[in-house]
Amino acid sequence: MAYCLAVSWRRWPDPIVDFGRELYVPWRLAQGAVLYRDVDDYYGPLSQYFNALVFRVAGPGLMHLVAVNLAVFAGILGLIYVMFRRAWGAGAAWTAAALFVTVFAFAQYNWCGNFNYATPYSHETTHGFLVCLLLVLVLERWIAAATLRLSFLAGLLVGAACVLKAEFMLAAGLLMLAALTLRHRNEHRIPTRQLAVVALGAVLPTLFFTAYFARFMPWPDAAASACRAWLNAADARYSATGQQLSYLGFDQPWANLGREALATFWAILLLGALIAASCLAQRLQRRPVRWTVVALTAGLFLGLGLTAVTWTEAGRCLPGLMLIYFASLIPTLRGPVSQRGILRLLLAILAAALLARMILNARLYHFGYYQAALAAILVPAVLLGEVPARLRLGRMGTAALAVGTVALLLPGALSLAMRSGALLALKTVPVGAGADRFYATATAQEPTRGDLVDILSQTLAHVPPGQTAVVLPEGTMINYLARVPSPVAPVYFFGSATEGGHESRVVADLQRHPPDWIVILSRDLREFGIERYGERPGGGLLILEWVAANYESVGVWGSDPLDVEERGAVLLKRKGVGR
Repeated sequence: MAYCLAVSWRRWPDPIVDFGRELYVPWRLAQGAVLYRDVDDYYGPLSQYFNALVFRVAGPGLMHLVAVNLAVFAGILGLIYVMFRRAWGAGAAWTAAALFVTVFAFAQYNWCGNFNYATPYSHETTHGFLVCLLLVLVLERWIAAATLRLSFLAGLLVGAACVLKAEFMLAAGLLMLAALTLRHRNEHRIPTRQLAVVALGAVLPTLFFTAYFARFMPWPDAAASACRAWLNAADARYSATGQQLSYLGFDQPWANLGREALATFWAILLLGALIAASCLAQRLQRRPVRWTVVALTAGLFLGLGLTAVTWTEAGRCLPGLMLIYFASLIPTLRGPVSQRGILRLLLAILAAALLARMILNARLYHFGYYQAALAAILVPAVLLGEVPARLRLGRMGTAALAVGTVALLLPGALSLAMRSGALLALKTVPVGAGADRFYATATAQEPTRGDLVDILSQTLAHVPPGQTAVVLPEGTMINYLARVPSPVAPVYFFGSATEGGHESRVVADLQRHPPDWIVILSRDLREFGIERYGERPGGGLLILEWVAANYESVGVWGSDPLDVEERGAVLLKRKGVGR
């Protein structure tokens, strides 16, 4: 873990995409702004207000937030180790924890940062993961011996998931449903008082935020704000876009299904060969021959891991393997289920629920750091901690399986770490200062130009106090670093904020609250169906027309910021505003 942190230190965030929001929003809330009224967000209110509390206590600073995020990560890692040890044994827990740290914790596998536990693109992802792991721990105990305290705590954790992000709401609901089913099987009835206490805990977080928002807006708006996590997920503007469909794999469903089926076939073949070699080592009588088979197994699977597996695409097999694992659990559920069996089932349900967010496009990179991570580390845990008992393998067979598993996974972990290290090493351009300092990729490689972010934030930091700025189409990192707020709520000016007729509303809001400064900064929006920002209504045209009529250029850096193949920025001031 220390090595992964050292290699990635202050190189985690992207200078433009997403993470600026994760700094800007809590900074504004810490100053007294109200979420969804003064500054907008896609997800539920819990994480942003938690981070605002961090800024209120420690002061604004990227590294202040990172320190808390590392504590959250330590909690996640500790829970994974403890629960995997109880479910599958010490060897499986150490392997799963090591794989989790190496592959998912602080790595970067493409040009965009943010997909890590130090500076996540959305803090709801890491907070939600922690909440759901805690829920698994509580439910395992609740199933065995329910108390009112555990009932309330389980409900409260479900309620916390409801004010975070939709996929954690789904995961928590499935975990609670599984726990209720197991309790009912064991006891045939669940006391009404316990169900009432669970329900009370589940609604409290939403009621709390509803009451809070009601201080600043009408009750219907307050309730909608408290329920933003799932209301946005149900809104087609957010959930039915081409971008979101591609994340799920529904943009090319049959092609993606075929790729996952093929990946699952090869994974079954590979793991089947490993299990067969372990069974062979167990059956051989002569000790020298047994150890020879173990050594050959290690060498064979080390070679396969080095040459036969494309590790960046290894995530494609995870949905198929999870389906097979659930099928294998069905016979064990016909009779009494042990505590170990309950924990295995709950962890598998959580892994599958998170993986559902990329069901036909499963991947270790991108959102895989939290959506695929649990499913990925569950595979070696089952191999090391469950398969030997199911096949009645003795010491030699278990040793062969363990050696082969580690030999297979080691090249994958190392190759992914090397890929990540090579990308992180390119990040040498300093952005920000002090507790906000981080490093972006050198200009020649960086699609979003971290050097421009630093220049523009330093420039705006010297404007008179009380002035405001808007960065188009995205760039609240500049607002945050310069400590210059935006006068309007949106943090993005494309996609769901402008499509479907909403751009005219944004323009009306800008007319009512015109910023003193406008920055137009390069941002590749092709994944949102925009080849050039401002090419059409809904894609920035109305906003840029309003800007052209009311603002004048005072500075230009680089090339045309609206050309997706160029990198540049333009600073404009409102006509009649002095500098």
